[in-house]
Amino acid sequence: MMAWTLTQEELDRMPSQQQRVRQYALARHLLDLPDPPADWPECKAQLDTGLSLAAEAGFTSLPAVTLLLEALHYVPDAFENTAVQGYLHSGALEQFRAERVLEWAREHKQHKEKVDELS
Repeated sequence: MMAWTLTQEELDRMPSQQQRVRQYALARHLLDLPDPPADWPECKAQLDTGLSLAAEAGFTSLPAVTLLLEALHYVPDAFENTAVQGYLHSGALEQFRAERVLEWAREHKQHKEKVDELS
């Protein structure tokens, strides 16, 4: 059996490497959405804003944060809505709350598109 020994420097780098991998996974998700960010600065701005808002709301799991970023992609000011605030701060599980926020954002986006069509 092979044993590995990591140096303290390698151990110290791991959290930042994990954070970078997580950020790239979230960026890849944003790029797969309809009307994706046009370039890296725009994508990075969406990531930074979304991650900050998710952290403020207490979301930590990658699946839940991914859903919140998608919701913010569709409706950038979603967290200002009172219904969304209710979802964010309810006592429900993190994943369930994120799913409700995304559902709200999709419905809001569809409604806005229909209103725009009628105009």
